[in-house]
Amino acid sequence: MTSWPAIRPIGWMRGCVLLLGLLLAAVAPSAAGGAAAAPNRTVLVLHSYHQGYEWTRGQADGIAKVLEEEAPTATAIPYYLDWKRFPDRSGLEHLRALIAFRHPQGTVDALITTDDAALEFALDLRRELYGPVPLVHGGVIAATARRLTAGESNVAGVDEGKDIEGTVRMAVAANPKLRRLYLLRDQTESGLALDVEVEALAAAGRLPAGLMPQVLPDLPLARLEETLATLPPDSAVLLGTYASDADGMGLPPEQFLELMSERSSAPIYGLQDFLLGHGIVGGNLLSAQQHGRAVGRLAARLLSGNGVADLPAEANRSVSRAVDYRQAERYGIDVTRVGPIDRLINKPFSFLETYRWLVVTVGGVLLLLFGMVLVLSFALRERRMAESALRVSNDALSDSRRQLQAKVEELTASKEALRERERWMRLIAEASRDIIWTWDIVKDRRVLSGRVEELLGVDALSIDSLAAWFDRVHPDDRAHAEEELCAHLSGKRPEYRVEYRVRHRDGSYLWLYATGKALFDEQGHPTIMCGSYTDITAQKQQQARLDHLAHYDSLTGLPNRLMLERHVDRLIAGNRLRGQGGSLALLFLDMDNFKFINDGFGHKAGDELLAMMGRRISTGAGEGLFVARLGGDEFVVVVQGGDACAAAEVARRVEQALAAPFLVEGQHFYVSCSIGIARYPWDGRCFDDLLQNADTAMYRAKDNGRGSICSFTADMNLNVVERMQLLSRARLAFDRQSFSLQYQPQVATADGRVRGFEALVRWTDSELGPVSPDRFIPVCEDSGLIVPLGLWVLETACVEAVGLGCRGAGDVTMSVNMSAVQLAQHDFVPRVLEILARTGLPPHRLELEITESQMIGSLDAAIGKLNALRQAGIHIALDDFGTGYSSLTYLRTLPINTLKLDKAFINDVHRRPDARSMVSSISRIAHDLNRSVVAEGVEELAQWEALSLMGCDLVQGYFVSRPLPADRIDAFLAAWEERRAGLPVARDDVVVGMPSAAATRSSPPVS
Repeated sequence: MTSWPAIRPIGWMRGCVLLLGLLLAAVAPSAAGGAAAAPNRTVLVLHSYHQGYEWTRGQADGIAKVLEEEAPTATAIPYYLDWKRFPDRSGLEHLRALIAFRHPQGTVDALITTDDAALEFALDLRRELYGPVPLVHGGVIAATARRLTAGESNVAGVDEGKDIEGTVRMAVAANPKLRRLYLLRDQTESGLALDVEVEALAAAGRLPAGLMPQVLPDLPLARLEETLATLPPDSAVLLGTYASDADGMGLPPEQFLELMSERSSAPIYGLQDFLLGHGIVGGNLLSAQQHGRAVGRLAARLLSGNGVADLPAEANRSVSRAVDYRQAERYGIDVTRVGPIDRLINKPFSFLETYRWLVVTVGGVLLLLFGMVLVLSFALRERRMAESALRVSNDALSDSRRQLQAKVEELTASKEALRERERWMRLIAEASRDIIWTWDIVKDRRVLSGRVEELLGVDALSIDSLAAWFDRVHPDDRAHAEEELCAHLSGKRPEYRVEYRVRHRDGSYLWLYATGKALFDEQGHPTIMCGSYTDITAQKQQQARLDHLAHYDSLTGLPNRLMLERHVDRLIAGNRLRGQGGSLALLFLDMDNFKFINDGFGHKAGDELLAMMGRRISTGAGEGLFVARLGGDEFVVVVQGGDACAAAEVARRVEQALAAPFLVEGQHFYVSCSIGIARYPWDGRCFDDLLQNADTAMYRAKDNGRGSICSFTADMNLNVVERMQLLSRARLAFDRQSFSLQYQPQVATADGRVRGFEALVRWTDSELGPVSPDRFIPVCEDSGLIVPLGLWVLETACVEAVGLGCRGAGDVTMSVNMSAVQLAQHDFVPRVLEILARTGLPPHRLELEITESQMIGSLDAAIGKLNALRQAGIHIALDDFGTGYSSLTYLRTLPINTLKLDKAFINDVHRRPDARSMVSSISRIAHDLNRSVVAEGVEELAQWEALSLMGCDLVQGYFVSRPLPADRIDAFLAAWEERRAGLPVARDDVVVGMPSAAATRSSPPVS
């Protein structure tokens, strides 16, 4: 234990360091203020569409990059109206209220907008809130921009100029026989503007002669695909804006274009560069990023002090002439006919074409060198041949004598080896577990070893011919066995290897692995053949069992995930191969509250219930439907064909099948399922997307009240996106050290003194504002961020506890909450002890708080770690008692020092007798087990009085104090000492409802 004299120098040094830091912080602003820095300017960037829309993303990137380069003092704050997917005026009203709250009048220096909806919204903001602040717009055609800004002052912009004429002329150059130009667009204002511009070009005679523009009808996606697939060869398609089809089904532009171009029989030309590489042949494409950079340059000039009248006319050359080589080849278009090209993508790399002169030069040099090498090699070869001839003639005589001697020795050794080999072969044939056989092909006589009778139950002499043997082969395998034998005897196979079944004497069949090799005479005819038969029946049976285990669930006998994925992929591939737009649906079923059955009645009962449930689902779904088990209590039903009603009807049949109770081990269980439905191709075009979206719909069904059916919709992914955004902001906040700690005091009821503080982590985000721990703690736990964050909280709290002791607060305890993820780390205990050693906090002044739910599933491991911490002197508290399982077993088995009562027990303790009785009972049990009791959420004096009479050792809540920043703790301690004198103090002889437990306990130490 560190004494006061030892701690005091450390605290004095830290105080000096802190004072020096404060002085430097005070000097830094004044020094910085000496240089007349340009004031920060606030710019609102309003986008009409959502952040994931490629056109909007390109404009936003261009604007942001130019402002960063040319207006570094400007702070650009983006907002997305998402008008294309959600054209709802009420949403604009909510956004207008949010902007007015965040950016009041006088705090915005300029407005930047992209596309029509944002321009109208910004003009309304100026009229209602900001007045004539500078406004720069982009992404709006000239006529619409003039109409919207008529009568408005201090407005500038870059008109959206799509080069329709240049794109059409590229299409005519690529196909001189082009006569029909089909316009593909939706019914939005941007889509209909394409018709107006094409009609204006035709009226002005600026379109090639003989070209007839036609508008494709507004159709559902499936029918639109069929229409594009039947276009004549003299036609082309010009793609405008397309957000949704006639049924309101929306797809991202890239996905829509890939879907359409896959079926289209005519080339598709576009007007925007982000579509290049997704299915268009090419065109004079408008670059969203270049367009955004032009808008950003105008805004930068306005922010630098130029007026609208002083701005130069912005030339809108954001168009590049581009071609997709792969799409051009698909439609037989010669890219050299379309004229000069700025960008050519997807063209295969040709080394010869790129480095032609280098190849020619290097090839010539190599040929010259090769000729010289040939001349030199020929000369050397002539010399070496002469020398070799002399050596050969000298060695020939001596070699002939040695060869004759070696030949005699070799013949003698071969004779002895042949005798030895015969003895070995005879031994092998007698000892082998296989059937060894020989076949005189000329005489058709076969000899088999003696194990024939052991394996097949017949005498070897009864099958001494090839016909007799094949008569015992299984009829289904006979043709294949004969084919392989003929292939070897004809020389097509070097060996004879085949597996087939042979009939036993009792009528059963054995699997044999047959091998053999034939000898051939000088004319190439086979004369004799030898081989073996190996019994592989056990291996075949084992392989069959392994195959079944690999593809089927061992508990229910249903196909597993692997079989499900293969089945769905096969159905999708079949639809694509046949060119049909057929649909299928995945029904994702999850049993509600299965965990309680498993935990309450054991895994054996849970397994039996799952097996019965699998049979009920198969029966309820109907004959011919594919049913699989993914694992746990999750099942999937595949419904092929039909409309949305067909999948819903199957789901209702399954619900009805599960309505009857399940009788398991004498208990009746009533089971309900939450069912999510995802349909192909609307909710996904591959197995993984369909399964994920069906799973998402199933969880939405659970949120709707369990036991319900829910079909997938695109907005269900918003929760996932919001969770990812929250995780991203949390990681950024941790890197920037944006988290902070507040400390809530804990006061003894016996004397009113402050005995400890609980450290609470807080986060206020620059965009999200204050974020509740209930929101960011689960996200941090799922991502693993809770491990470094928890270590930071623990170390910061320990440093503050040491500081409190140095400032005279006494031997107060610091309580820190621990996550289940932290507790599961293998090095959790060494990390805690390392932080205590580094900060100098005595172990008995640290209390780690855990919850009941952290014990579930890993009780033994958790108890082992908690025991190690207690042995080191650290206190353990069981937090939120009463909100979880509230098992009294935990009070006896868990190595805890303190029991913390949840606020739900405390709310009515001063008003209701039953609440007082429950708190009194829990306090007495805890004290009997030598555990102290802390009451959380105390907000009134009456609660303090009741709890002090019922034996609660410590109280914590707003009655004492709200959580405090570290710099306000000293002021609280001083004020509390004045307030403490008027508080009621617990008496050992008065306890509500029962004898006092405090009389048997010693008082807590006084700080």
